[in-house]
Amino acid sequence: MVTVKLFGTARLKFNEKEVQVEASTVKELTVVLAERYGVKAKDLRQFLIFVNDSNITALKMFRTKLNDGDVIMLLSPASGG
Repeated sequence: MVTVKLFGTARLKFNEKEVQVEASTVKELTVVLAERYGVKAKDLRQFLIFVNDSNITALKMFRTKLNDGDVIMLLSPASGG
């Protein structure tokens, strides 16, 4: 089981601060969360995703393996000017 912490618009959109999920990869995590919240998995890919404080872009993206006890953070992408 992994812990998913939600920040910014993710927290507002799903009305959750933290959830526990069974998933073996980041891709599977997006599918499970999409089913739980009634959204498309691709909509979850708009968020910055970190696994144990490492951005998945520095790992294996959506093929990144997850282990029991991992902490995943979904953060709103920054924008502005």
